[in-house]
Amino acid sequence: MLASLYRQRGLVVALVARDLKARYRGTFLGYLWSLLNPLLLLAVYTLVFTFVIPARVPTTVPYPLFLFAGLLPWLFGSGALLDAAVVLTDNGPLLRKVVCAPEVFPAVTVLSHLVHHLLALPVLLIATAVVAGLGVARFPWTVVLLPAALALWVCAVAGLSLAVAALAVHFRDLKDLLHNLLNLFFFATPIIYTLDMIPVRALRRVVQVNPVTPLIQVYRDVVLLGRVPSLLTWAWAAAVALVSWVVGAWIFSRLRETIAETV
Repeated sequence: MLASLYRQRGLVVALVARDLKARYRGTFLGYLWSLLNPLLLLAVYTLVFTFVIPARVPTTVPYPLFLFAGLLPWLFGSGALLDAAVVLTDNGPLLRKVVCAPEVFPAVTVLSHLVHHLLALPVLLIATAVVAGLGVARFPWTVVLLPAALALWVCAVAGLSLAVAALAVHFRDLKDLLHNLLNLFFFATPIIYTLDMIPVRALRRVVQVNPVTPLIQVYRDVVLLGRVPSLLTWAWAAAVALVSWVVGAWIFSRLRETIAETV
């Protein structure tokens, strides 16, 4: 799978560039929207959760930043998965007429969303630096571990995207089902709350075993909270990422030969 993607890396890069250009074609601000969208989102959260519905979490950082640091990786993953559900059917003519590996298209989807994530990341880092400058919290030195945390996200999302893309070709209802599952997982993942805020012990345990939980915790810990995740959390997150990739690649390889004729 990886060898095939490496051989067609030129095509992958070209398709990622095409996808990014198409997304902002005809807009006045173009790629600036990649910065403005998360900036406006952070501004809205700050306004709502500071003045309208004051919210706090048991950390030293303001709640809007806490929420934003959890939303960024979630939006990367959920956006890539939803696009992966239609990427092969949308590129059906290209798959049938051009000799290219079908795994190229899920890879392009993940990389496109990764680029958007990387463009939005400075908004979080600058906001964190501003808060640190005001003396509210310290700037996290653990941000040097961000590449490792992000690599786990990319691995997990890439594997799941392969599975979703292949299955969606045969089961067209998958995108709608996936949309509802993502809504469920959003609230079952500590994005808008911490584990300590869950009053029911059994429910807290359910959230702890949610496979997305360690990925969110590792990311938020290193990019915002300034603490090194425990070895157990790293291991749990790495296991989730590895299993997601292995299972996703296996499902895709099993259905690979039927994709071109089905789309």
